[in-house]
Amino acid sequence: MKNSIYVFMLVIMMLSITSCSTKLTYNNLDWIVSWYIDDYVKLTDTQENEFDKKLETLLFWHRKTELKNYITQIKTIQIDLNKGITQPNIENYFKSVKRFLEVALVKAEPDIVKLAYSLSDKQAGSFLAEFEQQNIIKIEKIEEESKEKRSEKRFEKFEEQVTSFVGKLNTQQKKLLEEGNNQLLSSFQERIQFRRQWADAIRGAYVIRARSLGDTDKKKKDFELALKQSILESNSLRSVKYSNILDHNQRVRINTLYQIITSLDEQQLKHLNEKLNETIEDLEALL
Repeated sequence: MKNSIYVFMLVIMMLSITSCSTKLTYNNLDWIVSWYIDDYVKLTDTQENEFDKKLETLLFWHRKTELKNYITQIKTIQIDLNKGITQPNIENYFKSVKRFLEVALVKAEPDIVKLAYSLSDKQAGSFLAEFEQQNIIKIEKIEEESKEKRSEKRFEKFEEQVTSFVGKLNTQQKKLLEEGNNQLLSSFQERIQFRRQWADAIRGAYVIRARSLGDTDKKKKDFELALKQSILESNSLRSVKYSNILDHNQRVRINTLYQIITSLDEQQLKHLNEKLNETIEDLEALL
């Protein structure tokens, strides 16, 4: 599981991808997802063929059903930008991202469960072991860096994303970014705890599958119910502290984005509109 939705600018909130080419990224999602899965578990030929077919169907559905909603949302952002954006507007963009992701996840959930059920105990164990190894790597990496260094890298990444959409920032805008960056709270320890809770929920589903009595249909049903929390209800696995930190950081980002956007000069606003138009054109070409 990746916490890949780290919102830096308006269009990224809509797409959840940070590529310089929307079309290139989208057209290679099947390869990207397969490559990511392969990092964690080795599928059999039968599983891989079934997975590829289900993924192809899911991406076709997403292309034909969901992309037009993204286009509509980006056009709404453009209207808001040019008539005078408000902080509630930006709050609604964050809510839109959540809705878009929830719709896609609900659509994918049956196929995720089917693939998960097809994994052998050995495959499931391999997945969970690799997942924990990634936790350890993350911990070791962050322990090598000072708090100041992590803050600096977070700021540089934020600045890079913003400037890619609006162009060069002035001194006051950089100061706004720095102030927002300094207000963010670290959630690393809580995120690792959440990842381990998430893995435990999955592990529990496989324990239930192994212990479940009755016919195959009952085993599948028991497994499905146990796995549901890790797929559709993963937020319930967050600690109160983690949820509070995430809520705080989102408020900081919303406020920072609002201040940056309302400070854009004519040239920066033109640059942003051009980037939004390019993204709309890319998405429309995918329909």
